[in-house]
Amino acid sequence: MTIVLCSIMLTFGVLLAGCSSKKETQASSAPSAAATTGAASAAPSSTPDAAKQKEFTIRVGAWFIDDRQVMQNFKTNIETAYKKIYPKATIQWEITLGAAYSSKLTAQLASNSAPDVIFNSTMNKYTEGGYLADLSNEPWASKLIPSVKKSFTYLATKDEYKKYDGKVFGASMGVGIPGYWYNKKIFSDLGIAAPKNTQELFAASEKIKKAGIIPLALGFKDTWTVKLFFNAVVQNYGYSSDDKYGRNLYDGIKRLDGPEMQAAMQYFQTLKEKDYVNKDALSIDWPQSADLFTSGKAAMIMQGPWMPGTADDNFKKGAAKFDLGYFPVSDDKGYVDLSPTTDQTLSINAKTELMQQSKDLVAVILSPEVYAPFLNGSLFTSAIDGIDVKYDNPVMNEVLSFVKSAKSHNDWTGYIGQGNDVLVEEVTKIVSGVKFNPDDLKAAQKKFEDNKSKISLAPE
Repeated sequence: MTIVLCSIMLTFGVLLAGCSSKKETQASSAPSAAATTGAASAAPSSTPDAAKQKEFTIRVGAWFIDDRQVMQNFKTNIETAYKKIYPKATIQWEITLGAAYSSKLTAQLASNSAPDVIFNSTMNKYTEGGYLADLSNEPWASKLIPSVKKSFTYLATKDEYKKYDGKVFGASMGVGIPGYWYNKKIFSDLGIAAPKNTQELFAASEKIKKAGIIPLALGFKDTWTVKLFFNAVVQNYGYSSDDKYGRNLYDGIKRLDGPEMQAAMQYFQTLKEKDYVNKDALSIDWPQSADLFTSGKAAMIMQGPWMPGTADDNFKKGAAKFDLGYFPVSDDKGYVDLSPTTDQTLSINAKTELMQQSKDLVAVILSPEVYAPFLNGSLFTSAIDGIDVKYDNPVMNEVLSFVKSAKSHNDWTGYIGQGNDVLVEEVTKIVSGVKFNPDDLKAAQKKFEDNKSKISLAPE
């Protein structure tokens, strides 16, 4: 399977912060007694022993490390392991929750004030700016699973970027699989099996609606949720019809006002017309839609891999616990194209004065003792060969079964640039009650054509 870094994935990390208010926190490297997972063993370092005894502060920038227990454990494990290499080091966490992080980091990099180690989701953009260190020779770089390494190896599409060609400038913190999460109790009580195509999904939704339960919870006040859902639907309708759908969109063989896009829009039209989604879909945000689902008022929700963790948090807050099930987004024929995505790229500031110390910190973060618990808590699959994860939540067995069997292609959005914004607006209109008009898609095609020269294609 091929994995593509796309702009929406910044929000994949943001959303677990509950799309929270802009907030910055800092923490020292003092180990916390709250850690419940084992700390990583010391990573190898070529730094002289004398240098390891010096006091220094190393800065880490991130947007997704919030107050959830898995994230607090993540920090503690990193700090504990790093202390084994650098006993007198202090890790300064510079965390800006929400979308503001990206803008802040870009400004910091441009002004030479960025942290030493940085999490980001726009690796190619920062690579082309000369802001990221070449990590190709780090031991973990050769262990990235083939699909991830392909997308993390910079592919120069313009002569001015040839100097970066074939190099690795970041590591993936895991691979996420979006899809439908459902309430197994509701499905069992109503005698419903996990749907295998859209028609079965609609049939299940009808039965759920008649039982007085909302079939599918939407939190479309947050635009990223619209993009997440819509992109997954088009991924299936598109690649079901054409194995080179994304590339053929770019080459003009397929169009954004073509039958695949119309079918995807009609899918949302059906959800709205049949009342299979909550009536306040456009006025509630992601956390509220999660509450709707975990409270039992809605039977399903389409979200990323963070949904089970969010459900557990809500259950701890008082919601009646139920077992989660999973099935992927598909088309009318049952075609499944997971298009797994990788978020939370780990890189190093090219201008850091603590280069070896930063490389050692990255090695600690990617060590099995730190990386595996993070994947378990975040419900991501490993991007590094040889790191096995034992998941606490049994629903991951269902996710992994689809990972092994489903097809996967590059994310179609990587081929069309800003044209996607018009399409997302169309989905929002449909969910608001405006009947879909195929002619409305022509605006997306025109915007794509107008901006085509600015698009840098992902590796294939």
